Amino acid sequence: MLNTLKQKFRTWRLHRENALYEKAYIQKFGPLPPFETFVIHENTFSRRRLNIIYLTSYDGTFSINNTYLPLQELGTVFRFEMDPQDDRKQWYAQKEAINRQMVRFVQETMAQHTIDVIVCYLSGRTLTQATLDFFKTLNVPIINESLDDERKFKSRKGPDGRYRGMSEICSYFDVSLTTSKSALIKYVVEGGKVLYKPYAANPLIYKKLGLEKKYDVVFIGANYGTRPTYITYLRQNGISVLTKGSGWEEGNATPDEMIVLFNQAKIILGFAGVGINDDIFILKGRDFEAPLTGSFYITQRHSELEEYFVLGKDIETYATKEELLEKVRYFLSHENEREAVARNGFDTCLHHYTAKAAYEKILGHLGL
Repeated sequence: MLNTLKQKFRTWRLHRENALYEKAYIQKFGPLPPFETFVIHENTFSRRRLNIIYLTSYDGTFSINNTYLPLQELGTVFRFEMDPQDDRKQWYAQKEAINRQMVRFVQETMAQHTIDVIVCYLSGRTLTQATLDFFKTLNVPIINESLDDERKFKSRKGPDGRYRGMSEICSYFDVSLTTSKSALIKYVVEGGKVLYKPYAANPLIYKKLGLEKKYDVVFIGANYGTRPTYITYLRQNGISVLTKGSGWEEGNATPDEMIVLFNQAKIILGFAGVGINDDIFILKGRDFEAPLTGSFYITQRHSELEEYFVLGKDIETYATKEELLEKVRYFLSHENEREAVARNGFDTCLHHYTAKAAYEKILGHLGL
């Protein structure tokens, strides 16, 4: 009951924020712009080797594999990780000191090398005003990337009085990148220059290993929200599901183990909900990582998936636990059809949604 109330409140808060920003945009600029305004279609990257400074708050598996390593394919990367672990209470006590360290790192790196671009994975939670002001003094294009802006474009305020999301910092970057369509006009209202960055994955990491398919269903991710409801329902109906991640009895999977398990899965299970919400769905990095391992992928159905995949041909989707069970049973017993979908998903991601190509388009847009 408590989770249901929280879901309803968060959904209401999101819709209210969206409506307020739409109103503000119309008042400032006129009619809402078409989505294509924020999309880069052509890859005009020069393909020369770049010197890149990469500033990140904390590098998890996703950002290492799909940001840091692809950037290394494009040039020499000088990396600074602030390492403010999620909800670490002492972060705000050392925020200013770590920001000063980061500024010194940038100054020293730029004194030794000609830097072409600075790529950031930072937020209002991690940045001080002094660092933002320092960014404005640099004669180098600065990109900042953000995921999950559906729920955290503003987020709540931290002890320093700054919103933890992007709303108060986006105007300090030459380009902000977001995977959230709903956030695009929010960036503009707040004075930022924003581009839509399609989700993508790194095929040098997420790849086929040619392993035997020994697990019926594999899910790798944290145990929260409605995820255990779906997985318990599958198990109660005779489906063998291997789960790995925070909160599951089987424990966590290392990044390398995850790739092996995906390769060994007949079916990789995905979820599209935002946090505990099962009524707000977004694209996930897993939507692109999983198909690249060559296995059949099924996740919760929502409209954005249709812009990337032919549903039922490249990947499968479900709306209810009953539909999930029906499709899992069907594709476990129809190997040829299952493998055909897996091959299509692999080809689609490999040819259209790779992290390196996504960054090349962005860098080319900046004239690099």
